[in-house]
Amino acid sequence: MSDKIININQLFSSQSLITRQIARDLYGLIDQMPEDSIILDFSGIDFASRSFFDEFNSYETQLNLSGKKVRIINLNDNLAPLYKLVGENSKKRRSISYKSVANAKVISI
Repeated sequence: MSDKIININQLFSSQSLITRQIARDLYGLIDQMPEDSIILDFSGIDFASRSFFDEFNSYETQLNLSGKKVRIINLNDNLAPLYKLVGENSKKRRSISYKSVANAKVISI
C-alpha cells in the first residue's frame, strides 16, 4: 500500500495547532485509515504548542505499536526543535520507574 499524505494546514484550516484536542482528532483520523504508512505534511503550519506536540507524541507511539508508521515532513525551523524536545522528554518519562509506596511505614519522632 502506498503512503497516505495528510496536509495538516488544509485538514484543520489553520496555521496553528494549539490544543491537545487537535492531536486527539488527528489520531482518530489516522487510526481509522486503512493505510499503514502516513505522512503528515506540516507545510503552512507556523505555530504548534508544546501541549499539541506532547499529546501527538503519545498518540504517535500508540500508532507505531499498532503497526502504523507516521512520518512528519515540512516542519518549519521553529517547530522542529520543539517537536524533538518533546519526543526526547517523553522517552525520559517512559524510562522512569515508579514504585508503589502503599506499604511504607511512617516514623514520627
